[in-house]
Amino acid sequence: MAGKQDDDGDDPVATAHGPRECMPCRGTGKLISTLGGEPSTVACPWCEGGGVRLTGIDTQAKWLDGAAAPGGS
Repeated sequence: MAGKQDDDGDDPVATAHGPRECMPCRGTGKLISTLGGEPSTVACPWCEGGGVRLTGIDTQAKWLDGAAAPGGS
């Protein structure tokens, strides 16, 4: 049935679209980057270090806009 609620009363559609753990960093807010040749810990660009996936984030947008690469000029 469409719109049926779970036994605990939660709306499954609202739950599916609510805040979720960031999958790229597994909720830690940190990633290991090897950009530049050496591994280093960086803040996750998808959750900005918060551990919860942010909606509307396009982590590639700054590269598409022509911004300089990190460490570049």
